[in-house]
Amino acid sequence: MSNIKSDVRPLFTYTIGGVKIEMPVRPYPSQVSMMDKVIRGCQKQQNCLLESPTGSGKTLALLCSALAWQRAEKGQKSQQPLGITKYALVYSK
Repeated sequence: MSNIKSDVRPLFTYTIGGVKIEMPVRPYPSQVSMMDKVIRGCQKQQNCLLESPTGSGKTLALLCSALAWQRAEKGQKSQQPLGITKYALVYSK
């Protein structure tokens, strides 16, 4: 773990598909649309092809939504009970 602390606080929070996304700035409508597509694609385990003009905030929207989804997934998995798998190896000669 890193000991680096940030003074940046999220100013805007959106919930898309049950995932809380935090943004340091007010997102453009195109960024909200992109974040929606990223979250829904991740939830469905699908590939996403996203296109947006230069300067539209693609990188910020992609990073914020992908990291938010990852954080939500990690939280869900840590709340699920661990399964125990029993198996036996059988060798024959």
